[in-house]
Amino acid sequence: MSDILSTDFISSAMPQKIAPKINKSFDPEKTRQAVQDFEAFFISQTFEQMYATVPINETFGGGNAEKIFRSMMIDEYGKMTAKSGGIGLTDQIMTQILRQQQADTTAPAKAE
Repeated sequence: MSDILSTDFISSAMPQKIAPKINKSFDPEKTRQAVQDFEAFFISQTFEQMYATVPINETFGGGNAEKIFRSMMIDEYGKMTAKSGGIGLTDQIMTQILRQQQADTTAPAKAE
């Protein structure tokens, strides 16, 4: 039992406290697109919860086709919302990434 609770096991299971280093080949446009895709996914998940409370109109058929269409529509709503400014998540994350990159480039190299 003491082997399981050894410090090596505990330290490897603990979350990393230092942000990963940003690559020298940092491309702000690709990064912004990835962050915007993340925001679109987040917004889509929020919309999914919202639309789950809206009953399906049986006049238009309902069933599996309605579920598939609704899912695709919600994904597109998320993408359009994120692309048109979203909820500010993209800008906040990009600001943090750029701060981290600036800190990494100005910090003195550590001797290992």
